[in-house]
Amino acid sequence: MTTLSKEKKLEISGLFLTALALFPVLWPAVQSILIIAFGIVSVFLYSNNFTTRIRDKRVIVTFFCLTAYYLWYFLTFLWSSDRLASLRDMQSNIILLIFPLIFVFFHPALNNAIRMRIQLVFVLAMVAYGCLWFQSYQAGVGHYQVLRLKEVPIGEGSLIDQVRFFFDKGYYWIAGTSLRGYRLAGEETKLFLHHTYVSTYFLLAFYCCLHLAGKIKNHLAKIVLYLVSVLFLLLVWYMPSAINKFATVITLPFFLYHFFSPRVALAGITLTVLILAGGIFKYQDQFSRIKFAEKDQLISTEPAIIDFYRYHVYRCTFEKVSESWLFGLGQGDIQPYLDSCLPHEEWPGLSDSKIFYNTHSQFIHYLFAGGLAGLLLYLLLWGRLFSFAITQKEKLLLIILMIVFANTIFENFISRIWGAFAFVFFTFVFLDLPLIKEPFPKADEAT
Repeated sequence: MTTLSKEKKLEISGLFLTALALFPVLWPAVQSILIIAFGIVSVFLYSNNFTTRIRDKRVIVTFFCLTAYYLWYFLTFLWSSDRLASLRDMQSNIILLIFPLIFVFFHPALNNAIRMRIQLVFVLAMVAYGCLWFQSYQAGVGHYQVLRLKEVPIGEGSLIDQVRFFFDKGYYWIAGTSLRGYRLAGEETKLFLHHTYVSTYFLLAFYCCLHLAGKIKNHLAKIVLYLVSVLFLLLVWYMPSAINKFATVITLPFFLYHFFSPRVALAGITLTVLILAGGIFKYQDQFSRIKFAEKDQLISTEPAIIDFYRYHVYRCTFEKVSESWLFGLGQGDIQPYLDSCLPHEEWPGLSDSKIFYNTHSQFIHYLFAGGLAGLLLYLLLWGRLFSFAITQKEKLLLIILMIVFANTIFENFISRIWGAFAFVFFTFVFLDLPLIKEPFPKADEAT
């Protein structure tokens, strides 16, 4: 392997990254195998880089900035009562350490051709996932219609009728009914369906579509990509992730302005606002009816500052944080404490079975687990990443970071593999670390 050219090595490791872009439609076992394989291949191909980079203090400092929050979080198992639970928790997001380790000490920056290929494969993967997502909910609702409502399932109608049915009922009704349908049928869906993560992936795919459309010259391919991007945007807006809708409104003008032109940005934003306003006006009852009806009828006596769930989660968390504000509670003790604090028995009708709620904020999670030290190290990570993206003028990377950052405010986004993967994969695909003595193969052009 040492006789291979730099270009050939980059193509080999780039193939593994391209395969990882299929992450949304891969089985969990295949996801893990590909991540491990990419790590091994990268270490083997670029082992010579390690001896050079490990001597550079700037590289060490960068690695510390990108991983100190995670290493500190790992160390909190030492003062956790349930150390085994702490170690199990690390399995789902070990990629947060693997990717910085590989790209800081071993892997060169990717050239533009590989980056474009990764984006294209990811878009195709999300198109396939979108079809599976629709089919999964359709099948679950169909089970409920047949077994409980004794009516013809929506699967018997045309595709247009099915789509209209989804919009008429709204996401909450579709998701809840689908879940009950699978339970009545004695089945379960194996597709990952958490709406916050899924809407984030659709939003990332939306920007990859637009970015690809702005780069390629084939007019037919441009039209197809624009149409697919509209589909992704509609899915983002259909799903009940307020933070991703907010992120779209904030980042879309920035993207269109920098990757197209001010005129295109103005036209695009105007058209988007008109379409979304029309959709919200037409389907306003469907967007909010189920969510607020449940809260009004079941728990109207509780003051919901943010929402009912987060109100109680944050209350429980901050009551305990004050007791161990410097070093935290330890990651293994967070879930048992929340389980004992949250009043599951006082939430009638919200769930058919007991649900284990996490802290619903990555910032609060690291504060709770690792105290003020954990929170400051987590803020250090974001400060360094945003500074890299701004100084390098990596506009697409900046948008990706903004989307992920927004999601971590109200969700334990990078505690699950889906969130952790989206974060580190796209960050290091588009990030050029500008401080290695042995320079990376230069990207074909700025991304």
